[in-house]
Amino acid sequence: MRKPSLLIIFLTVFIDLIGFGIVLPLLPRYSELYGAEGGMIGLIVASFSVMQLVFAPAWGRWSDRIGRRPVLLISNAGSVVSYAIFALSAWPGLSTGAALTLLLGSRVFAGVCGANISVASAYIADITPPEERSKGMGLIGMSFGLGFILGPVLGAFSAKLFGLQGPGWTAAALCAFNLTLATLILSESRTPGATPATLRPGLSQWIHTLQRPVAGLLVGLYFLAVFAFACFESTLPLLLGSCSFHPDEFQRPAETIARIAWGREPVPAHLRGLLTPEARGRLEAAAQEGKHTAQVALFKEINPLLRSTNLYAPAAWSGVPLREETRSLAGGDRSGGRLQRFNRLLLEDAFPEALERQRFYYDETRIGYLFAFCGLVSAFVQGGMIGRLVKRFGEPKLIVASLIGVGVSLALLPYAGTLTWLLLALALISAGSGINRAPTLGLLSILTPAAEQGATLGVAQSAGTLGRIFGPLFATSIYALYPHAPYLAAAAICILTAGIAVRFLKRPPTDRPA
Repeated sequence: MRKPSLLIIFLTVFIDLIGFGIVLPLLPRYSELYGAEGGMIGLIVASFSVMQLVFAPAWGRWSDRIGRRPVLLISNAGSVVSYAIFALSAWPGLSTGAALTLLLGSRVFAGVCGANISVASAYIADITPPEERSKGMGLIGMSFGLGFILGPVLGAFSAKLFGLQGPGWTAAALCAFNLTLATLILSESRTPGATPATLRPGLSQWIHTLQRPVAGLLVGLYFLAVFAFACFESTLPLLLGSCSFHPDEFQRPAETIARIAWGREPVPAHLRGLLTPEARGRLEAAAQEGKHTAQVALFKEINPLLRSTNLYAPAAWSGVPLREETRSLAGGDRSGGRLQRFNRLLLEDAFPEALERQRFYYDETRIGYLFAFCGLVSAFVQGGMIGRLVKRFGEPKLIVASLIGVGVSLALLPYAGTLTWLLLALALISAGSGINRAPTLGLLSILTPAAEQGATLGVAQSAGTLGRIFGPLFATSIYALYPHAPYLAAAAICILTAGIAVRFLKRPPTDRPA
């Protein structure tokens, strides 16, 4: 049989992650089109990670027993089926309830079968010496980055050519090719006669891993790093692509509230009629309590109108000088997010001195380009620099530096005023998160006996999955209260985590069991 190869396992994971990258950015949009709102959209997005949390350690232990190759093949086959179900959810004849059920089912099934990353990590650990381990783990990070460069582009292209079903069928076809390729050229990495893994139930494996001081610390650090990045990843489209006002964009909140409450001009009078008496009362009370309170009150009362109500009335806006972009939307299709964008532009035109114009507004295509840029930076760092950085600085220093870099950039991102500063902040976040993964998992694998590589890395992967569940839930919840809050909170978490790493990873860890 062909000798195990880093290139082959890289190709296997890379192709799988292209399919993942095709579908992931489309999930919130598809959920909304099928009638989901709020928490249901979050459930659909998080369902994949929930299932991975439950099943990844079991897949890891199974790969320790029967080998990496059969588990990877099963995972690839599951991806084909899940993306086919995703495509079928967009079938024109389905009711919204049936479409939503299929969409949720596709992500649940994908999560159950999603063993590729943890088992591929164990595969790399099988075939690399300890001193090359972190460099090998960087290949998986590189495949993540490249998958999120090509995946969203292919998703947008296939949707344009084939409609809503196109991305699902494209992802399914890629994974079918991946299954065929892996069947033909992927060999087993575990050595015949290797020491069998110690069999433990999932909870017992968690306890066993976390009780080892440094290994438990590394799993915790990895969870917090993924949590912080998931906060960024899940809210960036809202920060840059949502038409909702941020509280600090109401530059003259007391004046704006006064005009809405008592103004005789057509636009304020029209808005007053759209607000409930309770909402008007809350605005008037907030105006008496200071600028910040008034800003938050406007944020809470005006944004729901942007999403649900057509603010335009010819009689009210006839005297307002409208920009060309506003006029172009007045007579066009205002379905989906276009209504919210139109309403925002109307208010900016009607209150030019009181409302700050949106600094960035990126539609789905341009948001995709930004994610592709992040993936490119991450792939370059993980694929081309990790090995040299580890040799020069060592894993502990890289872990600390990456956390500090991500924390600083997260704190700056919501205040970036130009495209240049925005790209610099995104590059720093992507580089820091890209650097963090490889030395953390590489150091963990060095501390782990060969017979437990799959199970221990499965626990680490599950901890990361836990971060991808709670990160978006936490970030989107506090984003609704104040848009900058998730970035500042995630930045504080990163800096605190870096301090913990400095305190407890001062010297090379030696807690590997005998």
